[in-house]
Amino acid sequence: MGKGWYSMRYWKGSIALSPTRDYPLLRQVLHSGFITHRQLFEFLKLDYCASSRNAFSNRVLRLVKHGLVVRHERRPSTRGDIVYSISETGASELVAQGECLVWTDQRNARNGRMQLAHFLELNQIHLALKRTGLLVYWTPETEVRSQSDLTSSGYAKYYDAVVMIRLAGRDCKFALEYERTPKAMHYYDSIRQRIEMETSLTRFLYLAPNYDLLHFVAEKLERCKRRLYFGLLRDFLEQTLALPVKTNASPVSLPLSSALLEGKDAQHTGTLFPRIAV
Repeated sequence: MGKGWYSMRYWKGSIALSPTRDYPLLRQVLHSGFITHRQLFEFLKLDYCASSRNAFSNRVLRLVKHGLVVRHERRPSTRGDIVYSISETGASELVAQGECLVWTDQRNARNGRMQLAHFLELNQIHLALKRTGLLVYWTPETEVRSQSDLTSSGYAKYYDAVVMIRLAGRDCKFALEYERTPKAMHYYDSIRQRIEMETSLTRFLYLAPNYDLLHFVAEKLERCKRRLYFGLLRDFLEQTLALPVKTNASPVSLPLSSALLEGKDAQHTGTLFPRIAV
């Protein structure tokens, strides 16, 4: 069949989507919740789905104009960079292509500057891991939620991400939680119980933007019977797998890479790590 047949597949004003350029872009926007223009370009560049910044910018603009991606106002917190999120139309298009999704409108359900910052900083964590070249996969919360709600092989909690990296020839899988702001104290009992119920994971990494919050979260979860690791966001962005982490089972810090290569899940036997200067 010739070009005439191909063009008839699309009605006036519609858009023909490239499987190697448009769909990876839409998936990244969906999985990120909110994402800046710079972050989106870097993700696609690392995945070999974009090379020219101008071509990339034109592609995003085209998707915005056709209502598949939502462009948000520039904010001082993003240093003037444009922020995007997926539209309901864009999400629907991805579902039609087989994307696993329990749809929630994140712009309404998770509004506010704090939630925007949470997503953008989580993107930075994801990018830091991708730059190492050791990332096997990153399962975003959208897919974690879908697996947990719709299958019998899901997770006990909606983690920010489930991550697998390859270290010393071994695949190391862990849950990632980025605690940007403290929750009400009673929530941590439920979180602890859910983590203890988890059957698909044995490693759990908590990152926080400052030491006071990190200490608060670690203290609330210190009685958890699973091995939890705690580290600072800024240290992770600088050192990634060399990040010094402490656990709820020992006062001694160790590199994240060593923690992930440890043996089977250990029971809690120690006390909360003491406060130290950072």
